[in-house]
Amino acid sequence: MASKVSIISTCTVKSCGRSQHHPDNCEIIELTPWDIYELQIEYFQNGLLFLMPTFEQVRDVSKSTNTTSLIDHLRVSLSRTLDFFPPFCGRLEAAQAQEEKSGTTGFFVNCNNVGVQFNHAIADGVTVGDIMESNLVPHVVHDFFPLSGVQNTEATSQPFLAVQVTELVDGVFIGCSANHALVDGSSYWHFYNSWAEISRGCNVISKIPYLKRKFPFKMDHFSDRIYIPNERINAGDKFTPPALREKAFHFSRENVSKLKAKANHQMNTTKISSLQAVLAHLWQSVIRCRRLDHSEETTFEVSIDMRKRLNPPLPEGFFGNAIYPAPTTIKTGELLKHGFGWAALQINKTIATHDHEKLKCIYENWMKEPEVPKLGDLPSNYFMLNGSPQFNVYKYDFGWGKPIAHRGGVGNLLDGKITVAPGLEEGSMIVEICLSSETIQALEEDIIFGEFVNNTTPMVGVERTIRSRI
Repeated sequence: MASKVSIISTCTVKSCGRSQHHPDNCEIIELTPWDIYELQIEYFQNGLLFLMPTFEQVRDVSKSTNTTSLIDHLRVSLSRTLDFFPPFCGRLEAAQAQEEKSGTTGFFVNCNNVGVQFNHAIADGVTVGDIMESNLVPHVVHDFFPLSGVQNTEATSQPFLAVQVTELVDGVFIGCSANHALVDGSSYWHFYNSWAEISRGCNVISKIPYLKRKFPFKMDHFSDRIYIPNERINAGDKFTPPALREKAFHFSRENVSKLKAKANHQMNTTKISSLQAVLAHLWQSVIRCRRLDHSEETTFEVSIDMRKRLNPPLPEGFFGNAIYPAPTTIKTGELLKHGFGWAALQINKTIATHDHEKLKCIYENWMKEPEVPKLGDLPSNYFMLNGSPQFNVYKYDFGWGKPIAHRGGVGNLLDGKITVAPGLEEGSMIVEICLSSETIQALEEDIIFGEFVNNTTPMVGVERTIRSRI
């Protein structure tokens, strides 16, 4: 079926060039091991859904940019925001090594203000209700994002950041595709929030990004530029996932609290967090629904933000990647034999062991033989967490009201991709999970899983938002 989304215009948006906004201005940024680790996956995609602003609201927000339309206002405010985030306007460059390291390639960021991509699109006949009413994520959402399927290494010719503003019948979706070799989720939402601040009329953002990309570990094999064997970098080798479905499950604040309390009670501890309890409940439920041989292994990977775990911590506003993927691997029989609190505690223990010294050891070994993983190399029954309920996406007001929903794109789609975002109700969570149709159906019918999942969608919150605008 033909897409309902039409691209009306595409342009390049550059920084206005007011360099005084970023005292850490760098023309060349060398990639760290954190960045290089992400080179062979696709751009990650996140966006927020807003109710359509009224004429008066458009007029009010446009005063700060002297524009007459919402699209022009967002384009101009984006340009002003990029003054603070010049790496987004650059390009990835590849450099062949000298003779002593022949057959290897090093990558760096050239902050040359080539610009980011800006699309204006219209979703014909698509309403906010179409996106929100069904827990199944409609395929049209995938068309709200640019650069789908583009690999991070392709930023030699593609922009590091691409934005698409899609007009619905009664709403606006502002979606972005960002290169994961340049930024992680924390840095991405730092940018998104800053754009919202500029759009609202602020002249200066609340948190200036720290642009210097110095790796915190001093290692024998570390140099200013890391070179990777060419056979490990293949931009044309792309992962094609099987046919999958995405569904968003809503965990209310009450049910999140119940899961956390139950998990901690089962294990006689207070260490298990709300997120760990929800993830363990989901992990165990999906494995139960798959009816696997109990000798098979399953892995749950949680990306740990290292900013405050290092000694000393990274500077406030550190802009880049500072995450490490920490996997917990166990036999499916072990997972199902114990209560879900046991699974939550295994995730908790994995995360707790990743301190400064362990990370230093990991990257010392990595430097001896740099690994650049691919999605296609992952084993079966692998679950990968994206996002976090700590990203307070519902505060990102562009000047006409707060967002009403978060949605991810098709980037890095795999059987077991899990995207977590906060719900509209404080303390609640929205968990988007990508699985086969058979597993999704089994999960929907699973009584144990459904005990803590809300059947009603968060449309109630949308109705409250609409009433508050009247």
